[in-house]
Amino acid sequence: MGNPRGQRTARRGKTSLGVTSLALLFLLGAALLGACSSEGSADADRNSPPDPATADCTSGGQAVASLRETFRQLSEQLDGLGPAAQRGDIAEVKSRASQGMALSNQVAATINPVADKMDSKLIGGAYRDVAAAGGQLNTALADFNTAIDNNSPAQPVADAVSAALTSLNGSMERMKRACPVVFAEPKGPAYGPPLTAR
Repeated sequence: MGNPRGQRTARRGKTSLGVTSLALLFLLGAALLGACSSEGSADADRNSPPDPATADCTSGGQAVASLRETFRQLSEQLDGLGPAAQRGDIAEVKSRASQGMALSNQVAATINPVADKMDSKLIGGAYRDVAAAGGQLNTALADFNTAIDNNSPAQPVADAVSAALTSLNGSMERMKRACPVVFAEPKGPAYGPPLTAR
């Protein structure tokens, strides 16, 4: 009787450790995603010259702007992983990861068709990188849920999800730099909790 109980405790510990470490990274990553998605503007090109690069940036910016609610929901789902894990609510953890899968897949499904029509290889590549990173996050979250189902250690797949989220944030930063006419730098923080404490 003692051994099965010990196995159950070990399973919960491995799972909770992985999910908690994930959520700590997501608190930063989700804020960055919200920042990137909120800066896209469909009207950013009104006073810009009508060259192909600007047209590509504008169409991409419109696609990103249409994902604002998707990014908001993705942030919400990922931010809730830590509290759910601390409560030991594995069903909620799996549900949030599954919803994160669907939302991250939406990123790729929305951006890829737009990027495929772009004339600029540089700008099209920047947007395709964002779409690819969304797909990477989708796969990593699926692997995370599978690890929970199979009673596998959660930490390796937790690390994979955090790496995918880092990749998504990095690709969005490169996208912003490729299209400054659309993604203007904010004058001050206007979203989310502070990332540093005084």
